[in-house]
Amino acid sequence: MSAIPGRVGRVQCSFDNGATYITIGGLVDATLNGNVDELETTTHDSGGAREYIPNFHDETLDMTMRWDEQDPGQAALINSTFPTPTVFKLRFLMQVSSGKRRFDADAFITSFTPAQPLDDTASFDLSLRLSGTLATTQP
Repeated sequence: MSAIPGRVGRVQCSFDNGATYITIGGLVDATLNGNVDELETTTHDSGGAREYIPNFHDETLDMTMRWDEQDPGQAALINSTFPTPTVFKLRFLMQVSSGKRRFDADAFITSFTPAQPLDDTASFDLSLRLSGTLATTQP
């Protein structure tokens, strides 16, 4: 298995139901977080060991960017937050190449943190809730 540098990925958003996607610029870090709930199914017949089955799953995406409101992707995200939060299509690509895994979902912003530190560049952190089925391509 060969390692890939993290910088070859992309995050894109669509506000026209997936007809066109905008690449989000200034991206420093994007982390897709997934969780699967578990249901305990232990009975007297379980031989003294707890037994579980998977249940619902949920995902979030945390992103850090260098602030650039002139970037079309960042501007679209900012506009999707105010005045009313908007659900949009999100695409998370680990590698920008044909035939590589891609994750698609509906999303909305749950946390919005622009920062202007004294001794660093302005940053823009977001947390997004992915809603519904997380579709993934199989490479």
